[in-house]
Amino acid sequence: MSASRSSFGGVIAWGVWATLFAAALFFVAHYASNVPSWDDWDMIPTLTRNQPVTWDWLWSQHNEHRVPVPRLIFLGLNRLTLVDMRVTMYFDVLVMAALAAAMMLTAARLRGRPGAEDAFFPLVLLHWGQAANLLWGWQLQFFASVALACVALLSIVRAGTTVPVRRAAVTVGVCALLLPLCGANGLGMVPALAAWPLALALLPEDWSGGTNTRGSRVIAALGVGALALTALYFIGWERVPYHPKSQSVYQSLKTSVQFATIGLGPATRNSWPLSGLATLAALGVTTLLLIRVWRDRPAERARVAGLLCFLAALGSLALGLGLGRNGFETRYVTLALPAWCALYFAWVLYGDRARRWAPAALTLASLAALWGNTVFGVDYARELRGQLGGFERDLAAGVPLHQLLHRYGPWLHPHQDMPQRYLPMLKRARVGNYTALQLDPPFRVVPLDLHPVETTQLSWHDSTARVFGPRPALLFRLPGDRVVQGIRLRYRYRSDDGTLPYIGLRWKPGSQAEFAPERFYKYSPTGDRANWERGTWDTIHDSATTLTVWISDTIREVGITPDFRPAVFKIDELSLLVPED
Repeated sequence: MSASRSSFGGVIAWGVWATLFAAALFFVAHYASNVPSWDDWDMIPTLTRNQPVTWDWLWSQHNEHRVPVPRLIFLGLNRLTLVDMRVTMYFDVLVMAALAAAMMLTAARLRGRPGAEDAFFPLVLLHWGQAANLLWGWQLQFFASVALACVALLSIVRAGTTVPVRRAAVTVGVCALLLPLCGANGLGMVPALAAWPLALALLPEDWSGGTNTRGSRVIAALGVGALALTALYFIGWERVPYHPKSQSVYQSLKTSVQFATIGLGPATRNSWPLSGLATLAALGVTTLLLIRVWRDRPAERARVAGLLCFLAALGSLALGLGLGRNGFETRYVTLALPAWCALYFAWVLYGDRARRWAPAALTLASLAALWGNTVFGVDYARELRGQLGGFERDLAAGVPLHQLLHRYGPWLHPHQDMPQRYLPMLKRARVGNYTALQLDPPFRVVPLDLHPVETTQLSWHDSTARVFGPRPALLFRLPGDRVVQGIRLRYRYRSDDGTLPYIGLRWKPGSQAEFAPERFYKYSPTGDRANWERGTWDTIHDSATTLTVWISDTIREVGITPDFRPAVFKIDELSLLVPED
């Protein structure tokens, strides 16, 4: 190939990188909002300096995750700049652009020239199909683990060529050591990834292919340390109640394949199951290629073993997600994409006659998915911006806090008490437009008579329910219809097995025969583990849990579901919140 043709291919690839990098920055600038959403809220007490930053908090469980590294980055970025949910979003774009550039440079160096097919990397790392992560500040957690995985991958593919194997093993060991500190999404990759530096340090060089690595205490310590940290992760760890679980081995395997497939973007869902079969074929053929190279080319064993361990690490993450998650969840696009980058490098290194067309085929596949990924991203971003942008406009217009929660609650957090308690912290800290937050006027509290008109699968005495069936229910009825702004439930709970509750709250007017799904509110443990029982950081020392749901509705009946398991559920207060006038 002529030098001019090679140079032209490089111009195309870098042109795609620059275009998609600029497009990703525009995407965040145009659609992102400075409005905390879901897990973002758990950062508000520390961001506003209400909650101290301690090791206990950094290491504490957040849902199924331990996330000290993302928490520190989140805090550091916001304190270096300003408290704004968009700071981490821009950071994520910069990280992905830097990774794409590093992979393009590495691929060009490995083959000895740049190529148009290297546009694969920005096409996979910077497309708008990652909207669910790019437009959510908390998803720094996902980008942190992906960045570490990609750095490990770059170290592996450069081992023995541009960097010594020993140095590459140290870098991979450090990445493996940090991955458990980025949540379960990092933890799932650790055992297989840590196996590579351990193999280089412990196995004979004929097997490992390493040079000056056997017996290295540093490399061995990093591998052992990563595995030890993985074990430490589970000390005091608690499964999140009510998270979904896989129903069968087949369902778990199907979910795992879906996870791997969506690494090329949400557009791959449109061609399922063909896209899944193509993914399995690509992974299977690449694995066989690497095994053959390991057998036939002893000088390449270190790098090949690293690539096999890397694919195994992504495979173990996929299997972990397959135990109870939706493989086509669009947030997982970012987590799965390193596997496709590994496939690309495997063929660049060892494809022989397929060295050009296999990477080109991956590039064409990512290019074919680009339009579908973009359409998904725009649709998602418009809906998100429409809702959170409406919140920002109403905030600036002085709409009272309880009305903001009523209108935008599901987009802010599944539990209204979280933003209700933390939005005033943003106001007091004078963060952005939150200085305009209109706090609620006084409400008149109207207690309900704690004598239910109907009970199901529970016994009731002295404001206490003793649940004995899987579908317990309490029904309270007002004398007549009443317009209310909110319902407050204050309760104490103790289950036979120690699990925290799933509380359901329903309401309806007298004209409605049955409870409707849109008039339903639930509470179940989520977010920071320390807050699971009480809901928010500033109420964890309260003697009872308080739930407030802002409904701005007419009601006649209130129904309560006190969990689905044997338990004791005591109501301290069930009240209506009505305007003073």
